[in-house]
Amino acid sequence: MACNRLTERVPVRGCVALALTALCAGALAAQTPAPAPTPSPRVEQTLPPLAPGALPAEATAEARAAWETLCSALGVAPDTPRVEAFELSFDARAWQAGGESEKSFRNGQLRFLAPGFVDSALETGRRRLRGPRGDWLVDAKGGAVRLQGVELAQDRRELDQIVHIARTFANLVNARSLRLRRLETLPAPPFALPAAARERANGALWLALVSPDFGLARADGAARNEAHVWLALEQSTHLPLLAVVADGGPSDTAAAAAVLVELWNWAPLDGLRAPKNVRTYPPRGEGAAWAFEERQNLQLWLTKGTLRAKLAPQDFEPPAK
Repeated sequence: MACNRLTERVPVRGCVALALTALCAGALAAQTPAPAPTPSPRVEQTLPPLAPGALPAEATAEARAAWETLCSALGVAPDTPRVEAFELSFDARAWQAGGESEKSFRNGQLRFLAPGFVDSALETGRRRLRGPRGDWLVDAKGGAVRLQGVELAQDRRELDQIVHIARTFANLVNARSLRLRRLETLPAPPFALPAAARERANGALWLALVSPDFGLARADGAARNEAHVWLALEQSTHLPLLAVVADGGPSDTAAAAAVLVELWNWAPLDGLRAPKNVRTYPPRGEGAAWAFEERQNLQLWLTKGTLRAKLAPQDFEPPAK
């Protein structure tokens, strides 16, 4: 399948984002985070259903205007179809937690089908996928092992993160189709940012939202909770330069699973706009104030891809033997 090429790879200070993923007035407080808002309750069955693209009734005129400006900057018209499937190629660099060692990967591929099927492949041919029959690890020769049992728990957690980043990426590039429980503007985020990200976001416009579409996904594709999302919009382009996604508010223990995504070099792709360079930062260790590590743990450069991939559930099955 031919993919639209993302030209000019610029390795600046990563996607998948979805990863890549998802973003006003007043300058960002450079040293002291704003007081944390009262966290929203966990998702309950009694919560009313949400319509895609409908803004919360209580959203202010300022928040509505900022959201419309963001959607327009992304190239999203009211009738733009939701991103249901994508196929991306990327180069990547990953760092071990708390260590100096790093690994580089070239010609990686990520395929995604909503709500939560993914196929992540390295140039070596090794793949991890989540599909109709669960989670699988596939070696370079096509041998498949189901990801189950205690000994493969880490692989399942990493696959959860891949799904989470992929969903975030699909949501960010077509924000207008999101289901929103809450939308508001903030003068500053309720958490501390790494120094480099804080400097870059100086003067950014901040949006905070709650949405089930960003919720961390289970193996069956369902979301666990309505996620809290904070987006920093660059003043001149109105495009997201930072996105923070957490499974709950900043005072919740769920913040330990939060991820900070830094987005660079937005480029046209299939009628929308997508970031060519993505960095992710993990949260700081347990017991610390809600903050993120100073160093990124993953950086990706998108080289080519399509946001309108022709994929079906059977494309996420392990190889038949």
